[in-house]
Amino acid sequence: MLRWLAKDERRRKEIGKFANSADGMHRLYWEKLLPVEQDHDFNIHHSPFLQDHDFNRAPMVLLLGQYSTGKTTFIRHLLGRDYQGMRIGPEPTTDKFVAVMHGHTERVMPGNAAATDKSLPFTMLQSFGSGFLDKFECSKIDCSLLENITLIDTPGILAGDKQRTMRGYDFDAVATWFADRADMILVLFDVCKMDISDEFQRVLVATKPHSHKMRFLLNKADRVTTPQLMRVYGAMMWNLGKVVNSPEVSRVFVGSFWDEPLANDEQRRLFESEENDLYTQLACLPKSAAIRKLSDLIKRARLARVHAYLLDHLKRKMPSFGKDREKRRLLASLPSVYKDISEERSLTMGDFPDVRYMQESLRSSDFSKFKRLDKAKLEKLEILLSVDLPKLMLMFSQESSTNGDPDLMASHASPFAVIKVNGLTEASAYSPQWLVPPDPEDYRGEFMAAGPNEVGKLSAQKAKVKLVESKLPSSALHKIWSLADVDKDGMLTLYEYALAKHFIKMRLDGQDLPPSLPPAMMPAGHAWPPKAGGSFASESTTTSGIPPAAEVAAFHVSV
Repeated sequence: MLRWLAKDERRRKEIGKFANSADGMHRLYWEKLLPVEQDHDFNIHHSPFLQDHDFNRAPMVLLLGQYSTGKTTFIRHLLGRDYQGMRIGPEPTTDKFVAVMHGHTERVMPGNAAATDKSLPFTMLQSFGSGFLDKFECSKIDCSLLENITLIDTPGILAGDKQRTMRGYDFDAVATWFADRADMILVLFDVCKMDISDEFQRVLVATKPHSHKMRFLLNKADRVTTPQLMRVYGAMMWNLGKVVNSPEVSRVFVGSFWDEPLANDEQRRLFESEENDLYTQLACLPKSAAIRKLSDLIKRARLARVHAYLLDHLKRKMPSFGKDREKRRLLASLPSVYKDISEERSLTMGDFPDVRYMQESLRSSDFSKFKRLDKAKLEKLEILLSVDLPKLMLMFSQESSTNGDPDLMASHASPFAVIKVNGLTEASAYSPQWLVPPDPEDYRGEFMAAGPNEVGKLSAQKAKVKLVESKLPSSALHKIWSLADVDKDGMLTLYEYALAKHFIKMRLDGQDLPPSLPPAMMPAGHAWPPKAGGSFASESTTTSGIPPAAEVAAFHVSV
């Protein structure tokens, strides 16, 4: 009886071995994959060993591009605010790698401090030395968007020897390190600067193994006319075709990714559609990141397997004398070595690393010092690939069905809805003269001309016609609508219309929009915080421009 109970207990422990898929990946890596990597110097020839935080960190988005293509401005556009350490200008302004992360206390961590903080996923950056760490910093801000995503801003890629000799560190190697760990790579191009320098090309080639994570952005597209945009887009695809060298067509998002008015709104609908597609992918990133990590782990395990077989093969071919001559012969005939191993071990040729890369990587190695295969460890690795990881995929599918899909859209109607990641609840600094209630009488004539309905409200379609005259992008107008539509009924009263026009003027003046409607700008008698389907019930005349009781009955009714 006791033996049966013990066996049943072991069975239950086996079923509940992992708390979740992230815990499963972490434990399987340490138990079955890491020993093989350590035996065969995987960290020297391919990528560093994984750390604990590589399995549970927030998804990472890496931004690359030549200088002044709008990388930092794009981050500011996403966050809706500035962050500490941000610099924007037409000249090469960002001279550091900046990790923009969530933090309850807003501060900037220097690179040396961030690299020694084991709670952050940057400890391996110490291998690049102080020359790089002096050019790296971590900016923490209290922004809800960053709870589920980390943004990596990078210096603009320069042309000529400045990129290679004046950085003080290996830019290509650092960019590759971040690309290895990024869940998405955004490569930005300026519509007015379509050339791809040799240095930029080197970076694109170095990150080519991660081409499935790359998204290309043709930024500042509102600066050209429609015929010019068509020609620029064609030139960009032509240049990318020569650099990426892939039979698949690269996905290019066209738009103007900032909060300023569009210089040319001929293609507003196209820009809105492209922006919507991009933000949808960003919004889905936290959910898709888990399965991407699992996919990367499978890819890493398959590479570790062929790497172990390759080094074992090279060691067995080394003679007692004439080792250098045999080493040169093996490196020269590495393609045929790949083929021999593939046929002998029944391995797919697609799992083997690039021949030229391995020839260069193995050139300084002593083949006679390579370790022989440990059959027990290889058997565990085979079980990992054939049994454990497929089961982990099943566990992930169950978790996804339990958690459900994230809500990407706001729950309130808005004619400017553009999908963005979560909402903005962070605080910012605003000029006090803007955070006062507007005078509705200033906008009564315009409001009545737009054609309100019988209860004194302007429909979303009619309001949109007036608000798009500002030429602000839809992402900014969507935020303005969310602030102005106080009762969240998808229509605007006179006071709400006045709020919308007030916030448009505020944005055109270069001011940041508040994350929520300030209490001082709320209609008198309205509940705080605002609730969907609320009503205005004040019976007193205010001195802040809010309509008196007679107008409340006409323009502010319960829904």
